[in-house]
Order: sequence, then C-alpha cells, then structure tokens
Amino acid sequence: MTSPPPSGAVRTGRILRKRRSFVIVLLTAVVAVALLLTAYTVTGGFRSSTVPRTALIPKDDYYSITGGQFNDVAFSVQSTSVVNGTFTNTLGIIVYLLTPAQLNYLATKGNVSSYDWSSGQIPNLEVYDLNVEVESGQWDLAFVNPSLVNTTVVGFWTDITVGAS
Repeated sequence: MTSPPPSGAVRTGRILRKRRSFVIVLLTAVVAVALLLTAYTVTGGFRSSTVPRTALIPKDDYYSITGGQFNDVAFSVQSTSVVNGTFTNTLGIIVYLLTPAQLNYLATKGNVSSYDWSSGQIPNLEVYDLNVEVESGQWDLAFVNPSLVNTTVVGFWTDITVGAS
C-alpha cells in the first residue's frame, strides 16, 4: 500500500498546473496580438489616416500611351492638397501637373509650354513615388509619352490619390 503524498507536494502540483495554464493563456494572447498587428500592418492600417483621400487612378490600372500622346486625369481641390501614389512605365514617361489652360495647349499644340510641376524624364522600369503638393483649384495630371514612335505602358502599383496635406 502506498502512502498519501505529503500535503505540500499536492499544493505544489496544483500551483504548477495553475502556473502552466497561466503561461499557456499568456502565450496564446501574445500570439493573437502579434497576428492582429501583422494583419493590420500588411493591410496598410498604420499608413491610413483620418484625412479623406480621393482615388484618381486605381491600383493595378494601366495606361497604354502611343508615341507623342498623353493620358490625363482632371481633378479639383478646395484647399492645399497632396497627390501621391506609385507607378512604373515600360519606355520612359514625363508626368506634368497642369492647369486646364496648360492641358489645352498640350492637346492642341502637342507639347507643353508651361507647367506647374514636372517629374522630369522618368526612365523605363523605374518605380516612381509621386508626391506633389497642389494649391486649391482645377488641375490635370498628365502622363506624356516623350517618344514620337514607341508606345509606353504606365502601370499603377498603388492608387494615385489626392487629399489634404
């Protein structure tokens, strides 16, 4: 016949089981919080802001621009704002921020005589991070193919958006 364990040993066993249960619950909570933070970060949660932004060009869209031509998107803002987003192109591109009158000149004459902002020549396959401040008013963001013969494709990696700065 076996003798019962000393009362201290039973108490120590219960304490160890409680401590083990506490550690398991704590580790589960830490893993859950880590997974939630990772998911929030991956989906852009920390980059989002309370400032409303308007999408001008959606992510994953693309423009195929023939030689010497352009694509543009018109927008207006009520206060100083920022246009931003990320894109790339296949053969080189120039992006301009134009007033409606400047865009009209481009459309009728085929070149840009004046502009409010220009990216300069963006080489092919370069990922360009657009970040342009604009004053209140009406604007056009023009993607101009400087080549007279070759078609270039502009692919948008993120939404091109406009919103308060």
